[in-house]
Amino acid sequence: MGLNISGSLDRARHPERYPEKAKGPTFDPMYGFPDGRKPKAAPYTQEEMQLLNIPLDKRDYCAHYFRAVMICTQQYWPSQYGYCEPERHAWEQCEIKNKIDDAKEYERELRLRRRRLRKEEKAQQTSTHNDEIASNEE
Repeated sequence: MGLNISGSLDRARHPERYPEKAKGPTFDPMYGFPDGRKPKAAPYTQEEMQLLNIPLDKRDYCAHYFRAVMICTQQYWPSQYGYCEPERHAWEQCEIKNKIDDAKEYERELRLRRRRLRKEEKAQQTSTHNDEIASNEE
């Protein structure tokens, strides 16, 4: 519990250290990947998801798995629980992977932001140190 409170206090005191999830990444997504990075693409466009009647909270990278669950549920109603388990499992695994990817992206953003702040502090310290040396020589 103490770690949770101290983390919240640090976030309140120094908001510049922590990325905002709603804004998305602020650093170049290819930064640190010399051979490039595979882009994450949604299986459907927003218009297709609207036409397929996919709920707003399910419109993400796992929409095609959710669509399979919807079709299976309609086909095997009311005994869909036994028949649609593979589709539901695939959709849940995709959601878990999506959440893990989001957490990794947040951690990457956090590391890069703290690295930038450390570099800025070090540059500021060296510039003030150089100014002090120059003023002492005069």
